[in-house]
Amino acid sequence: MAATHQLVSPEEAAHDATTSRWSVSIVAAYAVCVLVAALTVFPFLWMLSTSFKEPSEAITLPPSWIPSPFILDNYTGLFTNALLPFPLFFFNSIKITSLVVVGRLIVCSLGAYGFARLTFPGRDAAFALLLGSLMVPEVVQVIPLYTTYAKIGWIDTHWPLIIPPIVANTFGTFLLRQFFMTIPKDLEEAAIIDGANHFQIYWRIMIPLAKPALATLAIFTFMGTWNDFFNPLIYLNTTPNFTLTLGLAFFQGQAATDYTRLMAGVLLSVIPILLVYSRAQKYFTQGVVMSGIKG
Repeated sequence: MAATHQLVSPEEAAHDATTSRWSVSIVAAYAVCVLVAALTVFPFLWMLSTSFKEPSEAITLPPSWIPSPFILDNYTGLFTNALLPFPLFFFNSIKITSLVVVGRLIVCSLGAYGFARLTFPGRDAAFALLLGSLMVPEVVQVIPLYTTYAKIGWIDTHWPLIIPPIVANTFGTFLLRQFFMTIPKDLEEAAIIDGANHFQIYWRIMIPLAKPALATLAIFTFMGTWNDFFNPLIYLNTTPNFTLTLGLAFFQGQAATDYTRLMAGVLLSVIPILLVYSRAQKYFTQGVVMSGIKG
């Protein structure tokens, strides 16, 4: 029986070659993504593994990925150490972060609505001055702020970590203003015709529509306040007032570092951030797109 050969046109051959090249490109792209993801997850997996190890096993070379033996003492030790009260550190961070998030959303949204929708003398100059404050380095503000807080008795209290981040946040005001500018004015004009004042427009129209931007600001604020180490280090002196980041730093000594309990504490400190981000992820993505923020 004679063999039958199927002729392939030049167009089909070119199409097959292009498809093959695209397939190779897609496979290569996925391989790079998997490699980057593995490198990103590697420190987290080491932290998780170390939190269940004995102290002697945490510093062995080469490192072992599976703890032997598998212990929970590092986690229980965090809650039984009287010198470093981890639950109190956790509570302080929760209190400070929650107050800052709620306060910043209220203050920044009110300021952003004023800059976006109200007309008053000097509005543009005030907004330009507000943006200009972003260029002032935080380091140069430390000494004047510390001197001021010392005079009013705020040193070694939580007030420097709560009040200033709420009332002086340029980024949050700018972010929400950009979002408010995208809302059609027809909604505002219709509300004015119905007899609504500016606060009613802000509360009943702008805030419900601004949920994506508010969620974005809430996530940024939560992560920044929760992970803040510099300001608690400057303004807090006594152990009962320490935040979680400052308390965990005391597991690192000059002579030795308790890696196992440190990793256990860090792992527990990451959980609130993961919960907040997972709950507001869809709003976060939408808010970044609609507010005009770019990487």
